[in-house]
Amino acid sequence: MNKESYADLALDAMHRASKKAVEKAANLDLSIPVWKDGKIIFVKAKDKLQKLRTE
Repeated sequence: MNKESYADLALDAMHRASKKAVEKAANLDLSIPVWKDGKIIFVKAKDKLQKLRTE
């Protein structure tokens, strides 16, 4: 394997971990921090999960 494929595998793993974290937060009805327009805002995890599922 070359370095590019390791990087791709790492990015894919981070995306999977991020989605799992959003799913857990949605189950607990929590808000999560999101970087938007140069600042951090809190959004409902359920809304974020819905957006991830449509992408």
